[in-house]
Amino acid sequence: MIQLCNVSKSYQGIGSQYPALFNINLDISQGENVFIIGKSGSGKSTLLNLITGIDRADQGEIIVNNQHLEKMTESELALWRGKNVGIVFQFHQLLPP
Repeated sequence: MIQLCNVSKSYQGIGSQYPALFNINLDISQGENVFIIGKSGSGKSTLLNLITGIDRADQGEIIVNNQHLEKMTESELALWRGKNVGIVFQFHQLLPP
């Protein structure tokens, strides 16, 4: 189960904040298949980074299998990711030549 409750995330730009996600609410049940699609810059990668605990939301709750990610320390998140998350990054630079 994945739940996002009023989740927002912004990034600091030159002289201003860039809102990547604003007040997102999402419920994904166990066994449910979900596709995340959208234009470049629409927040897809930001959403995945928040759900996997790679990044932190500015506000809101992120709950994955009854674990409140926003309440976990960086060390706890690293252990949790190692046991619970599999992700394939889109950056080809991570692959050996």
